[in-house]
Amino acid sequence: MARALCYSGSLRAEEGAGQIETGKDRRYLLAGWALTLLLGGLDWIWADRALLAFDGWTRVACMLIFLLAVGVVYGYRGRNRRLGEAGNYAALWVAFSVAGAISTYLAATFAMPLRDADFIAIDASMGFHWLEWYQFIATHRAIELPLFIAYFSFLPQIIGSILYFAHTGQTSRNAEMIWISMTALILTTIVSALLPAVGPYVHYFGHQTADIVVLMSLRAGGAQTFVVNRLEGIITFPSFHTILAIVFIYAHRPPARSFVPVAILNTLMLLGIPSEGHHYLVDVISGAAIAALCIAVVRAAMRPRRETDSPAIAREQMPRVAG
Repeated sequence: MARALCYSGSLRAEEGAGQIETGKDRRYLLAGWALTLLLGGLDWIWADRALLAFDGWTRVACMLIFLLAVGVVYGYRGRNRRLGEAGNYAALWVAFSVAGAISTYLAATFAMPLRDADFIAIDASMGFHWLEWYQFIATHRAIELPLFIAYFSFLPQIIGSILYFAHTGQTSRNAEMIWISMTALILTTIVSALLPAVGPYVHYFGHQTADIVVLMSLRAGGAQTFVVNRLEGIITFPSFHTILAIVFIYAHRPPARSFVPVAILNTLMLLGIPSEGHHYLVDVISGAAIAALCIAVVRAAMRPRRETDSPAIAREQMPRVAG
């Protein structure tokens, strides 16, 4: 009986973990939409001047309408607030991801000098040689496969995290996750515009991957048209995959019961970024630095209550003591 009470109490405590009052959560969500609209407006003006056009908005618009409808019908009308929260945050993720991806394309038109030689030299100074690491991973399938799976798990992790935090009532975690990612993507885009690179795979093998083909065409200038649901990730330095991996681990921090599996999965993602993502080690380090900075800034701005000080958790810990 005591063990059952303990489990039930810990589960409900997780549901109350990191909670910020509903009014604040709604303001964070609305502020996220304001930032997305601002970035989208800047993209529109910049794209017009850079002679870049972006088509294929129908699918994105339909997805946004559906997700926002779920958010409004189930959230603001009170039918199912958890499902409504999932719809609202999923819509914001879609909208900002599109606006942010377009920004990376526009930033590439600055065509600053490529920094691959500098990044290789920095890696060598730390004792890391990408080609040797890549060949080692490629010859060990048992190692490469889990790294490959982990590297491409970021989209399911975003969706899963949104649903998990909404289902367990951890609204503040959804707010933190999207805001850290938004600020990190903006900062990453700025840095990548100033310090562009094609990455070690292209540098060593001379074969341009699809993302680098796009990058080089943007650097060449001229009028071009892209489809929004087919945009490539063209940033090499800093590694945004590194940022996402760290954000996932941070967002699922204890007392969330999901912490251990998420930490393991994203540790594998971090290990796979150089080989599977074709990144220099310095890309990973710089991405980690940006993630740490954005986490600190967002945490300070939101000033969430410490989980251990949450009245909900304090109440739920009482059965455990009694048991």
